[in-house]
Amino acid sequence: RITGSSEGKDCAAAWVERIASEPAIRTVRRNAKTRRSLTLPARRFPDAVWRLHRQPFMASTIPKNNPVAAALLAGMLLLAGMLLLAAACEDSGPATGETPTVPAPAPPPTATDANAAFGVDAGYGRIVLPGAQVTLRATVSGESATVTWTQRSGPAAKIEPTDTLETTVRLPGGLEATSVLVFEVAARAASGETETDSVWIEAYVPDQDPADLTALGDFSAKTGWACDQDPIATPEVSTQELETTIEFTSNGVPRHATGQYPNQGNPNTIGVHAEVRRVPKSPVKTDTPSEMAEFGITLDGIKLDRDTAESYRNQRQWNYEALTPGMARRLSGDARFEWLGSDCSNAHVQPGGSYHYHGPPRALLRELTGGAAIEDMVLGGYAADGFPLYLFYGYEDPMDPASGIVAVEASWGLRPGERASAPGGTHDGTFREDWEYAEGSGDLDECGGRFGVTPEFPEGTYHYYLTNDYPYVPRCVFGPPDPTFRTRRPPPPRG
Repeated sequence: RITGSSEGKDCAAAWVERIASEPAIRTVRRNAKTRRSLTLPARRFPDAVWRLHRQPFMASTIPKNNPVAAALLAGMLLLAGMLLLAAACEDSGPATGETPTVPAPAPPPTATDANAAFGVDAGYGRIVLPGAQVTLRATVSGESATVTWTQRSGPAAKIEPTDTLETTVRLPGGLEATSVLVFEVAARAASGETETDSVWIEAYVPDQDPADLTALGDFSAKTGWACDQDPIATPEVSTQELETTIEFTSNGVPRHATGQYPNQGNPNTIGVHAEVRRVPKSPVKTDTPSEMAEFGITLDGIKLDRDTAESYRNQRQWNYEALTPGMARRLSGDARFEWLGSDCSNAHVQPGGSYHYHGPPRALLRELTGGAAIEDMVLGGYAADGFPLYLFYGYEDPMDPASGIVAVEASWGLRPGERASAPGGTHDGTFREDWEYAEGSGDLDECGGRFGVTPEFPEGTYHYYLTNDYPYVPRCVFGPPDPTFRTRRPPPPRG
């Protein structure tokens, strides 16, 4: 964190840029429309891991031939840089004993950045209901320019104004199915140079079958569910190759728009904080599953939580689910909760400010594909045991990419009959204990995985899925999980 006068910050920024140019440790910031391919040496981590769009992000690389030497070299360079920074800048930083604070959230991107090459960024996509009014914010870099917004595809919407960086879009109402609308912003500099970028808006129309209690619950009518809030700061993700693992470090900010927090179902505010997770470079599948509280991490550095902290009468014997129809429709009459504040990406916020997913991150999927139709499997992250994790879709024949893309189905169902103890009532999916694995009922095994080919692993690998049916995020992993992910504590015995 750089503190002090603006002159001191400019000086520090210049020295940071100089240090970053060293070949041994480099921070790369990329434009929203470029792709960063992170090369990981182990066969389980292919090139083209990152398919991230929107806003600059950070990725760090260090020499790969000798991890120990690389770590020492990186530390020496960092120390040298700090010494140079202290000598060159008259910024003393915080006073002795002062606790550094997290910087204030970055303002919405509406101003021109004159220090960058000329370009335009259309901002983050949105997921809202039909008829909603949506604000889009573009950023022009390099020099002043005139801008023009137009619609490129999808049901006709109203854009007003069309010649400012920030514009308002009124979506059509009465849509019968979920639709994706794509908008383009063109920036024209005084020199005549023109750059364009596009952004998507999903008009979400619920299509859940009321009789299907395994489908994702519909919380779209809740205030705060719509993903129309820009990230509170620039999302940052870095990776480092260790001896046996790959370490992911993020600032906890998702690479997509989120719901409104706090909201009626969740009193917490998204915060900027370090998230560090490691995954094995060479995962090994075993025959014994490990029950997980934290299943894995997505490509935008956000963790996937399986369980919630809420339980019936706080006894940890009947644990509330976050996303089931039983929760959404409050099927258990004496259930305390009916919504835990989840947004369109099936995520919410912990008391400490940690935004995390309990189901498939819908907005992340849209960002990874640029709002385009899904034509292939989409890598979304990695499980705690190091095996890859895909979003929603897989090949109909797991070994044949030519068989086509289908929504993959999990293999869990509701237990028959009624609960044997309090809270009583029918197993309706409100609680974790209402569910059981039903082998062969879907496409996946107990832990939501299967063996097959993928775009990143054309020879085949074991891999997991986030699905639209229960358990949404798998409840277990079949390889030894890294200890940076929490396993699930067994419940206390029932009295």
